[in-house]
Amino acid sequence: MRKRLRIGVRLLAVWLGCGLMTTGCWDYHDINHRTVPVIMGISKGQEKRYKVSLQIPIPAERKLNVKVVSREAATVSEGIDVIRVDVENYIDLLSIQLIVVSQGIAQEGLKDEMANAIRSTMFSPKTLLAVTSGDMVELLSNTKNAITNDITTFYKFANKRAGWTPKTAKTSLMESFVSTRSYTQDILLPIIKPGRETVLEFDGSALMKEGKMIGRLSDQETLFVNVVTNRYYGADVEVLQNASLTILAAHMNWSSRMTGNGPELVGKLRLQTSLSESRTEKSKSQHVSDLETLFSKNLKQVTDKLIQTGADPMGMGNHFRSKIPFEKLAKWRSDYYPELKVRYHVQVEIANLGSLVQAE
Repeated sequence: MRKRLRIGVRLLAVWLGCGLMTTGCWDYHDINHRTVPVIMGISKGQEKRYKVSLQIPIPAERKLNVKVVSREAATVSEGIDVIRVDVENYIDLLSIQLIVVSQGIAQEGLKDEMANAIRSTMFSPKTLLAVTSGDMVELLSNTKNAITNDITTFYKFANKRAGWTPKTAKTSLMESFVSTRSYTQDILLPIIKPGRETVLEFDGSALMKEGKMIGRLSDQETLFVNVVTNRYYGADVEVLQNASLTILAAHMNWSSRMTGNGPELVGKLRLQTSLSESRTEKSKSQHVSDLETLFSKNLKQVTDKLIQTGADPMGMGNHFRSKIPFEKLAKWRSDYYPELKVRYHVQVEIANLGSLVQAE
């Protein structure tokens, strides 16, 4: 009797295991039947609202062939579905590294598109977003040639140790979605266009407010925003006209308070730098003073510009979430942000002069 019971238990376990394996793989697609696009472009269509383009690498005998498939539709999701009907293999959108949106679409707003993309779970939350000020067809053709030679091209552009620099905005799909639902945080998106001697050229950053492009920042202004928001990853930057000075590290600390005249913020920025070249006979202390003046001046200019636009990519409203009643947070951009007073204190340390001999 016990022997029969043990056999019955084992058979039941095998049956349950097979059932779990079957239900877990019902939507499995063999890798040989998958199409893995690298870039998706979204621009305005001629007959319908959107033109959706997928750039798809196709393995050949000795190299990759790349084709671009485009379809027009009333929504982005519909455009993807139409492409899926026309492409023989299963399209795996999780492989997309970069979604490029035309400037016109970005100015109309991306709030609904971001929500649909995240809720559909078709895209990786880490997929990068960018805005193009150039022609989408030319951009995809330019990048097509690059991917044909090296499919890792856009992994390198996104990597902070490769193509990415502190003067470039870097924003993921998830960050973009969160910003469209946040009362106190906006984002920057990189503006790209086809390069003449390189694959891409960066043309500053798109200033996004609640998912809509309302302006732009230069690459130099983007640098200061990245420093303040701790998105500085230690790349070399020449910041003085008379010297080449590398920022090794940047640390930002904030203190906030609410006053009768509105919100106030004090930012203490500590920069660790290295002087690699000097074209003047200035001393170390003079270079320190120049850099502190440069950062203080530019941070104030950028902050004033952002407050005037009403967009908050620095996330300054986040420092007041515990000081403003929750029911009033929705009015941060309209009621509190325009009244914000910000002061900066910049401290610079030059840790290494290399082989230069400087007088104190």
